[in-house]
Amino acid sequence: MVPLAPALAFVSISFVGRRWPKGEWGGWIAVVAAGFSMVVSVLIALGEMGAPGTYTDVSYTWFNLPGSPGAFPNGFRLVIGTLVDPISALMLLVVTVVGFLVMLYSIGYMHHDRGLPRYYAELSLFLTAMIGLVLSDNLLEFFLFWELVGVCSYFLIGFYYEKPSAASAAKEAFIVTRVGDVLFLAGIFVYFATYATSGPAGGWAANGFLFAYGNAPFLAGVLGGNSFLLTVAGLFIVAGAAGKSAQFPLHVWLPDAMEGPTTVSALIHAATMVAAGVYLLAVTSLFLGFTSLDLLVIVAIGGFTTFFAATMAVVNPDIKRVIAYSTISQLGYMVLAIGVGGAMLGLFHLFTHAFFKALLFLAAGSVIHAIGTQDLFKMGGLRKTMRLTSAAFLVGGLALAGIPPFGGFWSKDDILSAAVQAAEAHAAYWPFVVLAFAAVYLTAYYIFRVWFLTFSGDAVRDPSLPAAHEGGWVMQVPLIALSVFAVVAGLFVFVPSFQTLLQPFGVAVAGIPPTYTSTDLALSAISVVLAGAGIATAYALWGGGRVYELAPRSAARPIRQLLLERYYFKAAYDAIGRRGIYTLARVADFVDRYVIDGTVHGLERAMGAVSDRLRRAQTGVVSDYAAYVVAGLLFVFVVLLLVGPYVVNAWGGG
Repeated sequence: MVPLAPALAFVSISFVGRRWPKGEWGGWIAVVAAGFSMVVSVLIALGEMGAPGTYTDVSYTWFNLPGSPGAFPNGFRLVIGTLVDPISALMLLVVTVVGFLVMLYSIGYMHHDRGLPRYYAELSLFLTAMIGLVLSDNLLEFFLFWELVGVCSYFLIGFYYEKPSAASAAKEAFIVTRVGDVLFLAGIFVYFATYATSGPAGGWAANGFLFAYGNAPFLAGVLGGNSFLLTVAGLFIVAGAAGKSAQFPLHVWLPDAMEGPTTVSALIHAATMVAAGVYLLAVTSLFLGFTSLDLLVIVAIGGFTTFFAATMAVVNPDIKRVIAYSTISQLGYMVLAIGVGGAMLGLFHLFTHAFFKALLFLAAGSVIHAIGTQDLFKMGGLRKTMRLTSAAFLVGGLALAGIPPFGGFWSKDDILSAAVQAAEAHAAYWPFVVLAFAAVYLTAYYIFRVWFLTFSGDAVRDPSLPAAHEGGWVMQVPLIALSVFAVVAGLFVFVPSFQTLLQPFGVAVAGIPPTYTSTDLALSAISVVLAGAGIATAYALWGGGRVYELAPRSAARPIRQLLLERYYFKAAYDAIGRRGIYTLARVADFVDRYVIDGTVHGLERAMGAVSDRLRRAQTGVVSDYAAYVVAGLLFVFVVLLLVGPYVVNAWGGG
């Protein structure tokens, strides 16, 4: 029922949406469908809360594959089904609640845009794909919805396809994530080959291709005997997650994805596409497990990305891109949590992050909707005319910075505590844990830099901008609701019934609920002090409407340029594409066109020429044929006269 409602909205809007004036009715159909999915998802979550450690797996045979004398003597079957467990219930809450609020907000934000039926149809399909991914009970089905999520992101990022930058951003997102997807599919193949050949007759696939609960004991027994294959498969899975969740080095597409509508950015960054990669890592960690090398790679990627992305956010002048870099950084915390063995801590941060990140994007969208620019240095003084938006962005910023009691504090500090404990046992983790702590300071600094530049001061810095105003109620209600969630979402961890959603096997998870040892309190104090220092720095440089400018000969100018150019990763990838891949494609084209096709066509022309010559000998005149016969006999006679004696001597001598 949960994915069916937005799927029906997609179909109905696609077929009859063009007949509605301005597509507004399509928007309300999408809102109602998303609201229905949200209500059912809440009921599912309440059901899971009341029955800790339970799950429901309903699957149907997709098709049977007969046995063969080789690897699969007993054959196996592939299934498609629905798995509802505490993890999927938690994710359903995130996807449907944020999805509904974004849909409602879109009614006001997208009111003046063209192509609204297309927008609401694609957004509904996007929601359907993410719900299907969350409810998949096997990796093959998971991958199908995973790809559908990618297709929908391509459509929505390129919604303003008339703009070359939007079309380019959509293609960039699609291509970069495909790199990870190909490796993810390779990981599925390795897992399949490993477990299907090791398991009981058909048992592995019959229980749901992968990571179904019924497989857990069997898979745990197999893990020790295939460490190399499992390491390779795990690295492939990590690559797929890095592409979808924009982790280093496949992070370049996410900032450019801001070319799509702000509502699309809110949905992608908070509840759908980027969350899919973290969810993949979490379920793989819980149901299959990673080897020690895989975990080190995950920790390295997550810890480095938290700091790496935050550095680029501190200088960017675009309000949406700053929040985009923030998403990359916060996803790094989630990946780090999974690497240090805290998969559920990572999902808890995903839960809290979804609300305050959607809030930040929609508040930014309210500003853009009011004054028509994303340039922070043209804004200022907006708190006087946009009080609700100003307060909402402040709440989101405090949650992102990790200031108690806002949501981000509880989930982020749990991750930092788990990371420190893991580093004490694995010294190689320490550099990345330190980077994660450094990112706390940068996070508070860059988000409050945005708030001060946008809302503080006496007046807008660019007088040519239109007078600012709040949006209608359809834009204000989501801001209020998300502000409440940003405050209280982290406190849910203290509710015993909610804790069952963070305990998938009915077993207590370290850090859920948060502990209060002296070490935990000390780490939390360090985190809060770092965040406070970041806020203070932002106020010193940008507070009260000030605009800090570097001196012309400042040594920091090259660093600032390096950060604005994203460490030249995008330029490097473009160069690789133009000079490397394009050159390789031209070589392949030459080989195909002139070597392969040339050989085939050359033989064709040669045979044609020979047959043409032979055809001319067929004159139809009997006297010509008689002459050919006589000439042939004379030729044979001459040959015998010349060669015959040597042949006879040879035979006689032998």
